[in-house]
Amino acid sequence: MVRLHKINKDNFNECVNLTVNDGQKGFVADNVYSLAQAWLHSDIARPFAVYNDDAMVGFIMFDYDERGDECGIWRFMIDGKHQGKGYGKAAMAAALEYIKRNPAFKTVRLSYEPANAVAEKLYLSFGFLPTGKVIDGENEMELKL
Repeated sequence: MVRLHKINKDNFNECVNLTVNDGQKGFVADNVYSLAQAWLHSDIARPFAVYNDDAMVGFIMFDYDERGDECGIWRFMIDGKHQGKGYGKAAMAAALEYIKRNPAFKTVRLSYEPANAVAEKLYLSFGFLPTGKVIDGENEMELKL
């Protein structure tokens, strides 16, 4: 069963050692960079490991500002050796369930590298729609809750 678990001192090293496949290196920041950002933005950043049962298979980080009505997905990755097993889809479903626990959130936003067709297809399958905006070279999408 896929679930999200907060990053802590016990799972930090395992998380920073997760990597995507070589052909995806430019699609998402390394997890150590993301965790540094989470520390800098500790008021709103929520970093989680993605687990399948007891095995860490990925990482996701939210922009979870409870003062607003939008939640962002800043980072999302599945480790290269665990791709193609349905963990991405299950993790995104778990992420959306987590976000929906806060009834104030009305919209979820994320962005992806234009060349990442796999990510685009996944996000579209959950109902995310393009906003037409490009942020730091990435295509933005949103999901109305």
